[in-house]
This record gives sequence, structure tokens and C-alpha cells, in this order.
Amino acid sequence: MKWFDALNPLSSIFDMMSGARVGRSRRVAYLAAKIGLGVGLGLREARTLYFAGLLHDVGALVGPSVDSKWRDPSLVPVASAQWVRSLDLDPWTEVFVGQSWENWDGSGVPFGLRGREISLGARIVRVAREAAQEMDQAPMDAPLAERLARVREIGQRAGEVLDPDVVRVFEELLGHPEVVLDAFGPYSPFVLLSKRPVGDALMSSEDAVKLARMFGRLAGVLRGTPNHAERVAAWARRLGEEMGLSERDLHSLNIAAYYHDVGWLVGNPGGTFGGDVQEERERLHSYYTQAFLQQIPGLEGPAIWTGQHHERIDGTGYPGGLSGEMLSLPSRILQVAEFLVDQEMDVRGKEGDGVKKRLARLLHAEELAGRLDGPVCRAAMKRVSHDPGPASRDQEHFYHLLSEVSEMKKVLFATDGSEASKKAEQMVADILSKWTEAEVTVLYVSQTVPYYYEATPDLLANLSQYEESWAKQIEETVMNTFKDYKDRVRFKHLVGHPATAICDVADEENVDLIVVGTHGRGAIDRVLLGSVSHGVLNRAKHSVLVVR
Repeated sequence: MKWFDALNPLSSIFDMMSGARVGRSRRVAYLAAKIGLGVGLGLREARTLYFAGLLHDVGALVGPSVDSKWRDPSLVPVASAQWVRSLDLDPWTEVFVGQSWENWDGSGVPFGLRGREISLGARIVRVAREAAQEMDQAPMDAPLAERLARVREIGQRAGEVLDPDVVRVFEELLGHPEVVLDAFGPYSPFVLLSKRPVGDALMSSEDAVKLARMFGRLAGVLRGTPNHAERVAAWARRLGEEMGLSERDLHSLNIAAYYHDVGWLVGNPGGTFGGDVQEERERLHSYYTQAFLQQIPGLEGPAIWTGQHHERIDGTGYPGGLSGEMLSLPSRILQVAEFLVDQEMDVRGKEGDGVKKRLARLLHAEELAGRLDGPVCRAAMKRVSHDPGPASRDQEHFYHLLSEVSEMKKVLFATDGSEASKKAEQMVADILSKWTEAEVTVLYVSQTVPYYYEATPDLLANLSQYEESWAKQIEETVMNTFKDYKDRVRFKHLVGHPATAICDVADEENVDLIVVGTHGRGAIDRVLLGSVSHGVLNRAKHSVLVVR
């Protein structure tokens, strides 16, 4: 996949989840790139501006407090920038996104930067954002002249909220019919689907999974089961391995499993079947998932598989009533994986036989009834009989480790809020539950001066405030995870080189174990800064557990 192909359709979800009109993120991205070229920036900078515009508000969806909504709107750009940092995009994308809520007169957030203290890219995104918001205030059927009149009103904010020079370039762009029709015409959301930035780049497989995981979690949050997609993905991979899928197909199946409920985010029931809305959403969401993923080149296979994950071999499923050989093997694997996850939640804690026996009997019953695929059910029964539950290979190894080593008293858990750190977080929770006397120090280390800030000295004075905000969000999330063990957990925030600081704290506290994720940064950061986990492994005098 390419970045444009993946993020452009996904931006529709950003818009819907934030209550904006569909197409707003694409409009901001398009205008930001056009303004960038208008002020004399090159094609590479214009492409960076495009993705900054597309992702400028993603923090409202991916921040640590997404489950409980944001208490402080000023932290949205902070979370947006931190999330963008984890992707393999131009590092300047993070800077533009993190400052995109700043105002020319210093009244913006999160730092209150003023004038040219704000990077040019952020000032451009700010103007594009204001224009898109004004456009969205116009009625859907408003004439083009009325739309433009609203958009031109942003000129009144020049010198206050907006950079006057950037506004002047934007107003000149409004004299070009192509720009006007692309950005503000009645069909602009559809036109902008094809307005590809020059020099689009390929997405890494790691980032493809990261995007899928994020949207899987969003769908889970909407349904009240945040970890549902991750558990389905874990089971799907294990069953795929049992069924002999290639590594390539396993990767695609993993992505499909994360995305399988994304239709809950994009589907609009609209009274199609009548009756209860929740029931309509349940019946329609797999159809919308397939239709949505089919917009993304490279996801044609996963799109079909997700669209069939509620079908059944005997034709009693939905939405199409497909049966037998009409259902692909990956689709049948997804069906069994989701069945297992749903049944696990239902049978845990019930009296009588153990969870494994109950699951095995339920799988056998589904196979005999002809609803679920027989070979996949037998593969699942084989796994159920040997495995403690849907967990990753790393977790399985860790559970074995816990049974082999002596009890540890002091643990240092280093986190940066990334997905890898969240997996490590769960492992630390397992340590706390098994070792009742264990004490955990949770450590977040702010990089002293990230290399991409060296060219923006005006921002350095505000960097500590930026990192402090993010540290507070990480602390809130981690302490919520460990709320049952709060008397044995403390949080520490330091500034310095992460690997060195982690090892120094481990030495000072004489810990028994250091727990870290593989990494939380993008590829460029890993090349120039080095993997933190690799640095810890090379420097540490204590045992280190690296979670991937």
C-alpha cells in the first residue's frame, strides 16, 4: 500500500468520529499542499503538508484517554503529534501537526507560540483548517458563491489567529477555478479522493498493521469491547498457522482481523431494515467494512474476508447468506476466531467444567451443526487444548518464564505510550498479579533534543511543556491499567537519552527486571537515534524482557 491510498479513505473515519463533514480532512490536506506550493515550498514539503493536514486532528481518536474522551482539548495536538511520530512519514509532519492549533497572536494551544515562533508548515495547516471549518458551516446545498463568501471570512482573522502572509497566498489561490472547484465545489469530497500528492511513498508492513490496529480499537471502543479486534487477530493468526497459510497471507489475515468491525465506524443504518438500530448496525457492519476496505489498493483480499466474517457454512449467516465453497478459507478462519473470542467472554467465570473444555464442546457443536468450517474448528480445538487463551507467542513464552524464575521484587517498566509499550504494559500487569510483593517503577524518558527540532530553535523552549503533557497522559493511562496494584506502582518522568536513562534508573534502584517494548518510533528515528530496546540490551547490567 501507499500512504495516500491508505490514509485518504481512512480520513473519512477521522471526520465522522469528530462530527465533521466527511471530506474535511482531505480538504485541509489539499489546501495545505496548495498553499505550501504557493509560498514557494518544494514538492517534498508540499507532500509533508498534505499528510500533516490529513492527520492534524487524529489525536482526538488515538490519544491515551480516547476511551474516556479528552478532558483537555489542548492535548489533542500533542497526542496527534506523538502518534504521527510513530509512523514512517517525514519527521516534519510531527512538528506541523503538533503546532497546528497555535495562533498567530499567541492565543493557541498547546504552547501559546506566537508569530514566527510557529513553524511555517503549522501556520499553513492552520489556515487550511480554518477554511475547511468555514466551508462546513455552509448548508450542503448552498451555492458555490455562498460557500466562497464564508471561506473568505477567514481573512478577517489575519494578524490575530492566522498568519497574514499565508492568508494572502490563500486568497490568491481562490482566484484559480481549479482550486475553488476541487476544495469547495459541490462534489469536492469525491474529487479530492484522486488528488494525490506528488512522490507518494510505500507504507511499511509494520505501519499497515499499526493503522489497522488503531481502527480496530476504535470500533471496539464504540461497542464497549476495546480489545476485541486484538484478540480476534491473535486467534486468527494461530488458526492460520494451523491451516498452513503463507506468511504473506498471515499478514493479510492479521490486517483483516484488526479491521473486521470497522463498519461500525463507517456504516449508517438509515432505517434500511427497520426496527432496532443496534440490530441494523450488527447486520450491516460487515457489508460496510468490505465496501470501505475495497477503497484501499492492496486490501482487496482482506476486504472480502471481513465482509464474510459473519457468514456461515450452512448459509444462515449475514449479510449475504453465503454458504459452503462461496466462503474463502481466510473468511472461515475469521469466523471461528471471532466465535472463540465471543464465547471466551461468555464462559469465563461460569461454574462447572473449565474454559477450555467448554470452548472445545462449543466448537464441536458448531462443526456438527454445519455452521462453522470443520477443519478450522478442529484446528481451534487443537489449539484450545494446548493454549491458555488467545495470546501472542511472546506472551506464551513469558508465561513459561514466570513459572521458571524465582520471584522478583523490583521491576522497571520503560514506556513511551506506543503500541509496543502497551503490550509490555500487559506483561507487567501479569507480573503484578503473579508476584504479590513485586513493586514496579514506570519510567517515561523524554528525548533531550530530537534531531528534527534542531532546525526550529524557537520551539525548543516549549518542548519541555510538550513532553510534560504527553507524560501526564501516559501516566494516566498506565496507572489506570495498574489500578488494582496502585500501592505497588509509581511513575517517573525524566529527560535525557532514553536507553541511558533507563539503565541508570535500573542501577540506582537495583531492579530485578527491566521491561521494554521493541520500539515506538518510526524508521527514521530508529536509524538516527537507534532502537531504545537495543540500547538497553547493550548497556543494562540487569535482566531485560523485550516485548514485541
